[in-house]
Amino acid sequence: MRFQSLAAAALVDQVGLKSYKEKMTSIYIKSLVHCAVRRNREYRDVEVKDEVYTGGESHSAKFGGSIGNVTVTVGRDASLSCTVENLGEHKVAWIHLKRQMIVAVHTRMISRISRYSVTHDSHKTWTLHITGVTEDDSGYYLCQINTEPALSQVGLLQVVVPPNIEDELSSPSQIQVREKVNVTLTCAARGTPDPRIMWKREDGAMIVTNTRNPETVHNGPALPLHEVSRTQMGAYLCIASNGVPPSVSKRITLDVEFPPQIHVPNQLVGVPTGDNVTIECFVEAFPKAISFWVRRDMMILNSGKYRAETNESTYRIHMKLTIFNFSRDDNTTYKCVAKNSLGETEGDIKLNEIYMPPKAKEIRSGNAKSEDLTHNARGSRGRDDDYQHSDLVESPRGDGLYDNSPPVPQSAHPTSHVSAADLSGGGVESAASPASLLPLPLLLVSCLLTLALP
Repeated sequence: MRFQSLAAAALVDQVGLKSYKEKMTSIYIKSLVHCAVRRNREYRDVEVKDEVYTGGESHSAKFGGSIGNVTVTVGRDASLSCTVENLGEHKVAWIHLKRQMIVAVHTRMISRISRYSVTHDSHKTWTLHITGVTEDDSGYYLCQINTEPALSQVGLLQVVVPPNIEDELSSPSQIQVREKVNVTLTCAARGTPDPRIMWKREDGAMIVTNTRNPETVHNGPALPLHEVSRTQMGAYLCIASNGVPPSVSKRITLDVEFPPQIHVPNQLVGVPTGDNVTIECFVEAFPKAISFWVRRDMMILNSGKYRAETNESTYRIHMKLTIFNFSRDDNTTYKCVAKNSLGETEGDIKLNEIYMPPKAKEIRSGNAKSEDLTHNARGSRGRDDDYQHSDLVESPRGDGLYDNSPPVPQSAHPTSHVSAADLSGGGVESAASPASLLPLPLLLVSCLLTLALP
């Protein structure tokens, strides 16, 4: 005889639990065991009793509470409890409706799945244990008492699965495209419930899906990039989450390829003779460019005369060349050159020598002696200057300036000491004359005034 409730169990999803309960009118333990042997062929030695439970005692057995819904993460253990009061001689069965599988009848396990087990507490609380839950274990479980009519209740086991990114349905981890083309990054993930996918840039920069609305986070399984530029190069993170920890992510690196381009800030540089000078070029290229300096068609190598340095980022290169002790031979054009698989370019920098005359040393006041870089001897003009400026001092009597210089021979200045008396014919000693105390220009003025007097 075929087990009626098992056949009807398959109709639960179609006609609903209420209709299902109405269709089950009786349970035969004998038929239940025969069905289990026939469907699962697990227990061929199950003792089958011909005893049929009628409704005479159906009023005594009842459920003490609902099974409820249980949520568990895949891989963990779960338990469903069915509380029965006044069970008496009746039996309790567990049925998995999704699989249409009888799991256990009373204390006997019918299913061959070793992860299932049943325990009871003094025939009152019957608990179905599932270890290492899988996604297939999810669904409705039926706890049924073989009364006439049958008593049953349903509990839901919901198995949640953390998100997992499916690489075969997602973009590869490394993508190379040419500049100014369109590209779409994709990311597929599965889990229970369905994961939500968002995109971020690893460096925290804005995501530019179009020129108007840059965004820090883009939601959705696809990330369209229109006419990509070198500024959009970098690592993008696809992050999948569904509320079940942990969230997962995939790193997708976007490489934007373009030929080298060089920017030279200063193309003409003047350098004083003997100084050190540093010139520089800025290169942008991807794939990474080979960069070097050229002088008169010869590559420059590091030496005591030259030092070349480079600072590199993702697609930028800062080239610097230092020339020590600049001389006339260095007065030429230097080239910075960059090459990659897509092209080659160069920039020119012209260096011009600037002649700087020797610097005069500082002349200090006081008793310090002045030094002349030309080493010219001091001439007579200097002595005249000293006479005019240094030898004129304030008279102690407060009556003006007087000449403090040593006496000058007459042969050196024949007319410097000509007095008014000499011009009039009278001899007067120059030392006693007040005019002799005056400088030469004042002496001449005094003589002219004397001649003008009547």
